[in-house]
Amino acid sequence: MNFVVAPSILASDLSNTTTAIRKIESIENAWVHLDIMDGCFVPMITFGSSFVRDLRKTTNLIFDVHLMVNSLEKQIELFTDAGADYITFHIEATNFPFRLIKKIKDAGKKAGISVNPSTPLLFIEPLLSSIDLLLLMGVEPGYAGQEFIDISLHKIREATSLREKNKVNVLISVDGGINNKTALNALEAGADILVMGSYFFSNSFESVKEFLSTLRSK
Repeated sequence: MNFVVAPSILASDLSNTTTAIRKIESIENAWVHLDIMDGCFVPMITFGSSFVRDLRKTTNLIFDVHLMVNSLEKQIELFTDAGADYITFHIEATNFPFRLIKKIKDAGKKAGISVNPSTPLLFIEPLLSSIDLLLLMGVEPGYAGQEFIDISLHKIREATSLREKNKVNVLISVDGGINNKTALNALEAGADILVMGSYFFSNSFESVKEFLSTLRSK
């Protein structure tokens, strides 16, 4: 199987991000997933654009910045300047998605939209031809370590069908509850990118690498 692994740096030891980045760099076809939370759209507050800018100095890996924030127009420019490659925002946080997509694209970045488990995909179908990435949440956003919501598999399949129907090349990413028990099902349903947090950083790194290698061989 060919897929991207996007470990969420938030789940790592943030006092030692250099080690976390080196681990990600040693994985085949890997990105860095950066969860930006503002304490408003979701309860937690994580880190901001200055953290992303500093991290950018340490690696050439692709940065997928996942904005779980309100006031999106104010935030996008900060993260395009900080070194993001993809900027993904929640459809639930804006009434003006085309405006935000244009802002991201005008900055020379890839645009992504994220959808919560309870949000119907019909809301994003008109946007599919304008975006590069569709991020489907496997859990309610805002907290690490949650169990994968099974209905999310149906949404991955639905997204795959919409991609085929609309003849677009948008990447399908899945975030939340992805581990050695759920990853294969997500890929078989049509996911291209697996965002891994707790599983990637809380288990033996050798066992994680072995699992990913086995998964790629299927």
